[in-house]
Amino acid sequence: MTAKIVEDTAGLVSIGQLAKAAGVSSRTIRYYEELGILPEPRRSPGGTRKYPREYRGYIDTALALKDLGFRLEEIKPLARLALGRSVSAGQRDVAARLVDERIESLGRQVAVLRRLRASVQAPDAATAVPGVLSSAEVAAVSPLRNDGAA
Repeated sequence: MTAKIVEDTAGLVSIGQLAKAAGVSSRTIRYYEELGILPEPRRSPGGTRKYPREYRGYIDTALALKDLGFRLEEIKPLARLALGRSVSAGQRDVAARLVDERIESLGRQVAVLRRLRASVQAPDAATAVPGVLSSAEVAAVSPLRNDGAA
């Protein structure tokens, strides 16, 4: 991608200012750009990244989706919809599938947590805590993920 060079930087903020306002690191912002979660920023004539203040919305949306359990590679197709941007029918289908999969995953987690609560509340019950939290069951509910960045 070719960065847009802007002479007038009024209303634009530096990566450090954006990072501070959003409560993330500059490294996270650069990583989100690399993944396509954030659009390519404008550049000053000297090549410095300059961001419109509304980019904070992209970061806030990405962080909210991450808090809901979406992996970083899943956030890009969801972020445009969450921000009210237009998307193609194919992008909408991908986003719907991701949301449905997350809902199913959360349902499985809730089921395991309910069994765990019942086991903890009645320690003499037939299903002991180790049985509820067997490694195969926990792996199916919450697989380990490596998202790469904060």
